[in-house]
Amino acid sequence: MNYCSGPVRIAFAGAWSTGKTSIISALLGHSYSTAQIAPAPSTDKFICLALGAPYSDPIQSDDYERRRKCDLMSHINDITHKVCGKQLSNVLDVADKSQEFSDSFVFFDMPGWQPEYGSECVYRTFYEQMIEKMDFVYIVWDVNHGKIHDTFADLFKQKNKARGRDYEIIYNRYDDDHTDMAFLNQQYAKMSDAQEILSVGYTLKVHENSTRYMEDIDKDLAMLRSKILSVNQTVHDNRKIAMKENLLNYRTKITGMQSLRKLKIGDRLIHQDLNIHLKPPRYNILRDVFGIEL
Repeated sequence: MNYCSGPVRIAFAGAWSTGKTSIISALLGHSYSTAQIAPAPSTDKFICLALGAPYSDPIQSDDYERRRKCDLMSHINDITHKVCGKQLSNVLDVADKSQEFSDSFVFFDMPGWQPEYGSECVYRTFYEQMIEKMDFVYIVWDVNHGKIHDTFADLFKQKNKARGRDYEIIYNRYDDDHTDMAFLNQQYAKMSDAQEILSVGYTLKVHENSTRYMEDIDKDLAMLRSKILSVNQTVHDNRKIAMKENLLNYRTKITGMQSLRKLKIGDRLIHQDLNIHLKPPRYNILRDVFGIEL
């Protein structure tokens, strides 16, 4: 039984006008139906993209399969209302025909972070919850737009998010002649206590969109696609690890009737089903269909 199934949630975050929507459109091979790309205004909504749909448009009211993939937005708005007394209105669920990532992924196009969000309860809470509940986040950074704001960096540092496991940085509009890895490392240091130094060879790059770099851009996007597709297994392993940690914390609180049965089920999950180093147990009709634990 797969206890950690469900589409992989990938968010594209960063400052305003760093090219988040453009990168998503390049990965899909087209702009999604409500995309806002320069010279139009930057994305001003939290967009959930349900991929592998039979149509490309805002999700239809009776399309419950696609709506279910974006129900995280409603859940986060419930939390936002509880914390701030009101919900965030500028959220939108969109379906897209893209088949490359099929229905195994859900993309989230987030509006650019601005410093004033740090003191605005609704935006900060919604943004913070989005980062917290994503399986993986790609931070799109553009040297032309300067520094990573401290309030944005805190969303990752305070939650102990780790580069490579929880997020990755995309150096967008990269120019071979004007790279500034020192400045990027200075900004990256805000997000982590680690002493890691990023190098050009080990940084995801998307070259400047110009005739000079057309061949490079194709290679960059091919690399990014393969990275995203490979995140799938990492995400499911992380889900197992998180569930295992929760069970270990909950185990000491199990009391009352049927506590022995609950402990037995918990131990089996901890040592077998949720152990990423072991082959998944074979199908057991009594356990997997009828819930009988022998």
